Amino acid sequence: LKRATPEFSEDLVLMRALRDMNMPKFIFEDVPLFRGLLNDLFPGANIKRVVNKQLKDAVEKQLVEGRYNHDDKPVFTKQVDKVMQLYETMLTRHTTMVVGPTAGGKSLIIDTLAKSRTKGFGIKTLLYPMNAKSMTLPELY
Repeated sequence: LKRATPEFSEDLVLMRALRDMNMPKFIFEDVPLFRGLLNDLFPGANIKRVVNKQLKDAVEKQLVEGRYNHDDKPVFTKQVDKVMQLYETMLTRHTTMVVGPTAGGKSLIIDTLAKSRTKGFGIKTLLYPMNAKSMTLPELY
């Protein structure tokens, strides 16, 4: 993060790392609490999220092509944001687990990100979904 935004102070880089790496993990009700904690730790610091505009456009296009776009603009924005959060999480972690209720959109988010990177950037993305419950711990690693 520091290399990507050298103009930010160490405090702002730390705040941004905490925010960007933890927000996607929280349920809706916990977000205001976490934002309050960040405001207490970093008073007055409010940095907008850095968004990969080219990827965001590719994600929006992919959702529209797949007819997954919602008529309600705020809902569509949240759909796109979830894909972007997964991408941002994968930039800093080498393993990622997407969890949620049945029919909650987990597969759609993963597939949309993969197709957006393939079609939008020419980066071939291969997915190998696994059922962690069907494997022993040594088999997973």
